[in-house]
Amino acid sequence: MAEKDIIPTAQDVGADPTKTLKADEGYDIFIASQSQQFTEEESKRIARKLDWHLLPCMCMFYGLNYVDKVIMGWAVLFTFKEDLGLVGNQYSWASSVFYFGYLAAQYPANFLLQRFSTSKVLALGTLTWGVIIVLHMACFNYAGLIALRFFLGVAESVASPGFVLYTSHWYTRQEQVMRTMTWAAMQGVFNILGSLLSYGLGHIDHTSIPSWKYIFLVLGALSILTGIVWLIIMPEAPHNAKFLTEEERAIAVQRVAANMMGIKSYEWKYYQIWHCIKDPKTWFLVSFVFFSMLPNGGLTNFGSLVVSGLGFGKFETLLVGLPSSIVSAGSMIIWASFSTRYEGLRTWGMIGPLIPAIAGISAVYGTSNIPSANKWGRLVAYWLINSYAVTWPFTLTIIGQNIAGHTKRAATNVLLFVAFSAGNIAGPFFFRDQDAPGYVLAITIILICFCLCIFISAGLRVYMIVANKRRDRKYGIVERREGEVPDGVTLGMHDLTELENPDFRYVL
Repeated sequence: MAEKDIIPTAQDVGADPTKTLKADEGYDIFIASQSQQFTEEESKRIARKLDWHLLPCMCMFYGLNYVDKVIMGWAVLFTFKEDLGLVGNQYSWASSVFYFGYLAAQYPANFLLQRFSTSKVLALGTLTWGVIIVLHMACFNYAGLIALRFFLGVAESVASPGFVLYTSHWYTRQEQVMRTMTWAAMQGVFNILGSLLSYGLGHIDHTSIPSWKYIFLVLGALSILTGIVWLIIMPEAPHNAKFLTEEERAIAVQRVAANMMGIKSYEWKYYQIWHCIKDPKTWFLVSFVFFSMLPNGGLTNFGSLVVSGLGFGKFETLLVGLPSSIVSAGSMIIWASFSTRYEGLRTWGMIGPLIPAIAGISAVYGTSNIPSANKWGRLVAYWLINSYAVTWPFTLTIIGQNIAGHTKRAATNVLLFVAFSAGNIAGPFFFRDQDAPGYVLAITIILICFCLCIFISAGLRVYMIVANKRRDRKYGIVERREGEVPDGVTLGMHDLTELENPDFRYVL
């Protein structure tokens, strides 16, 4: 459906939205401080203060959220399979059932994030999955593992959508890229730390407790501790941040209001679900996420087995896999730096990182039937594959910066994370036991998926460029004059979708 057919004019939502629509949290501060001018330097100072208070805990949270997903990939290098009696494709099912729980919980998770305090929902989610990780120590069979993995998926379902929402509470659209990439880069950083931790704990062999259980104990305890700290120190949004002065809260609210996406509303607006469904952006993003997560589902749980299949022992596998995480974390920071400095690189961040990933997977595939192929050369090619990890946080920034309306954003998250779950569920089953150790079928499918993702993200970019030009022709170019608050900012503070806000323009 063409966007020109679904964008109403400002008159459609009321000439005076303050009288016809319910305002967001922080609206009183927004109105009271409209005449308050602040400089670019003051804005940057507030952003730095937010970084110092928020980012350390956010990074710890998201890093642990990632390693708690992939923890089985380390445990399987030890006696995990034997101790639980896993045979055939039971490990694949144990890997995938996490995402069944993740999928089943998406609607309730996003509903809770919208209707209640985002910060508190995230904290309770962390505490819950930390307890579930520790309970893996008491697991002795396949049935128990399936149950724990399913409920782990339910508990972790709030993390990524909650972080998209929480980041948008605090930062401008331009700032969100670097902050999203910073906490997303913790996947690579904590994968390195987790691998080293597993390497050390894996050498514990003088007790009656299997070494893999120590991995679950330590990482589970860290998650519980992080949840407690988050509950104590992390506020909901700028308007109630105690670490900011009254003047700083006013500036922080004005900064976020300028995104034309509001701050926080607790109302669930069902009409915005329809806006989500009929928006072409939604389906570009859903298809991109599905085809990028098919490779992710397999590589997350079978990556260590692929590396060991190149000819490395179990402890060597933990160590030689570390540069792969350096590639993902480093690529995120590099792309974030470019995207912050130059406009129009968000969608390129969904395309560019796939090029080295395709080169790496092609090299691994091309040498799969060559016995004389150097294992170190193939390992370097495998490291390059992980550059695709950059595309996920860039996809999240598209949601955080281009989807307005709190319920619409929540509904978009539901659909995206359903696709996320479906891809991760299916991915491990392409790594068939009969294909080990080369896994040629899985590598072929990964290569095809990466190519499809390039075409999809290019289509999304073209669509948003055309939509922006159409809006400029219909409503005129949006210009902000000094001392004047554009209508689009006020509309955004009344929880309208970008399809309802004539001043809204997509960032590419």
